[in-house]
Amino acid sequence: MIERLRRDVRALPVIALAVIVYGIVAHASAFGLQVGTYAGIFAIGAIGLSLLLGNSAQISLGQAGFFALGAYAVAWLTTNGGWSFIPAAAVGVVAATVVGLGVGLIALRFAGHYLAMATLAFGLIVYGVFSQLDAFGGVNGITDIPPIDIFGHALSNARAYWFAWLVAGLCAWATWNLLRSRTGRAFAALSGDPLAAEVAGVPVKRYKLLAFAYAGALAGLSGTLYAGYLGLVIPSAMSVQLSIDFLLMAVLGGSGNISGALIGAALVAGLDVAGHTWENWRLVAYGVLVVCVVIFFPGGLAGIYVRRGRSARKAERDVAEASAGAGAHAETPRAHSVSACAPQGESPLRVEHVQKRFGGLVAVHDVSFALEAGRLTSLIGPNGAGKTTLFNAISGVSAPSTGEILIGERSVTGWPAHRVVELGVGRSFQNARLFADLTVLENVVLGAFRLERSAFVADLLALRAARRDEHEALERARATLRDLGLERRAGVYARDLTFGERRRVELARAMVSDPWLLLLDEPAAGLNAAERATLRRDVLALRARGVTMLLIEHDMRLVMSISDRVLVLNFGEMIADGTPETVRNDPAVIAAYLGDERAAGDARDQT
Repeated sequence: MIERLRRDVRALPVIALAVIVYGIVAHASAFGLQVGTYAGIFAIGAIGLSLLLGNSAQISLGQAGFFALGAYAVAWLTTNGGWSFIPAAAVGVVAATVVGLGVGLIALRFAGHYLAMATLAFGLIVYGVFSQLDAFGGVNGITDIPPIDIFGHALSNARAYWFAWLVAGLCAWATWNLLRSRTGRAFAALSGDPLAAEVAGVPVKRYKLLAFAYAGALAGLSGTLYAGYLGLVIPSAMSVQLSIDFLLMAVLGGSGNISGALIGAALVAGLDVAGHTWENWRLVAYGVLVVCVVIFFPGGLAGIYVRRGRSARKAERDVAEASAGAGAHAETPRAHSVSACAPQGESPLRVEHVQKRFGGLVAVHDVSFALEAGRLTSLIGPNGAGKTTLFNAISGVSAPSTGEILIGERSVTGWPAHRVVELGVGRSFQNARLFADLTVLENVVLGAFRLERSAFVADLLALRAARRDEHEALERARATLRDLGLERRAGVYARDLTFGERRRVELARAMVSDPWLLLLDEPAAGLNAAERATLRRDVLALRARGVTMLLIEHDMRLVMSISDRVLVLNFGEMIADGTPETVRNDPAVIAAYLGDERAAGDARDQT
């Protein structure tokens, strides 16, 4: 993601030069300046939708509604309230942001085409309200809006062009800051795998709301400039067609790319304004453009220069060169102290009478146990015994039906996964859940999310606190990769990793924040003998650091060789709890695995 952003931002000077050249060439042409000014105005809204669509994987067909809120705020406050442009525009942007949060709350309940329909309904509602209320001029809208004035200086047609593109440039800069920060990583994570993002510590719902609010704010800002520049607003100009135009800008340019949003806005806005001379053919031109882009440039026009494969290879070479002179690397994870979140003198995890039902099926029934600090406890049992279901309840992926779960002395029953992570709990999945479109380094740095404290505004403005957090998180991730022998794979995209490497990267992501309680769900599944030996070494090193671990595993040789204690589930019930030797000889355990207590001898031979 970072490499893609760097390549994306390299196009911005070229776009800036094109804007300057166009402004100079079109200076004497009122029509030419009008086309360029509209492009700058709509580019602002396109940047917000591009982030929403390409970086947080949420679609909105209601951007015209946010645009209308900003436009009508400026129109009404300047004509009826006597306000100047800047405070009226501020009200419009705030209104669009607040409504964006509200729409985001509704959007949390929908996905896919249902989300598109919900946002489309919002745009239709706003259109209907402004076209029916006489206070806003009804279908005739509001006219005679004062021109944009900056501290008492009204902007001429030429100055409006430069001002529109200056604001667009500032929005592009702020958005780039956002995407390369902790907030940007959260957006990328929730677009790739919301569950994995939540377990990495990202509050998914909060960041979905932020994405909607930010896109709404930029659409509202775009509307304020539109009203001030055009001098009138009418509902028909802010219909569903405008939402489709914004979507075209993002898709044609390349959703998720800032430069793509600028290119798409210039293209669509130019066709919208200039196309009035050939109105009947404009939609045909849009259709041809979309088909050509989808076939030849799936990543949008920005995809011509944002080539992820080459970026990954370059990043991998850079990491290899940087580490070449580092000397011998540690063979085991760093000897960090256990997280400061770890409770002292308390059981790290207590499960009390937990039950989990799925309709009439009882997957976990009345399970109770407590872990000892700094010990490695394995949770074993046949397939379908309820082990992963219990893990999900502990880690906040799903709430137990009854019973209580305590981490330290704190009840976390029913907590969402990201709140559990904040207490210093790490987790891996039965099937490694990595973010395929992120590099190894970017996947791992997400695990440090809970340790970063920079706020949205600090990320947006690239304040010192945000830059410091970013640097520390990256250094932690690099050190963790170095400890696990993965530093040379740091720039490789997760989708290109081998199965064993995916397992180790997920372990690195769980380790990077120095958790004091680690939940590992079948980490050895699918690994070869050498990879299992490496996993064994890493797990024992973590135990030596004082990390408390709960391990689900089917490899009995591994379980018996590293465990301090073994818990056994069968059909959701705890049937054994003791040392590896005790559990290995337990008749109930032998019967659960082999179906016949007389097979005890064979079971002992296997383990």
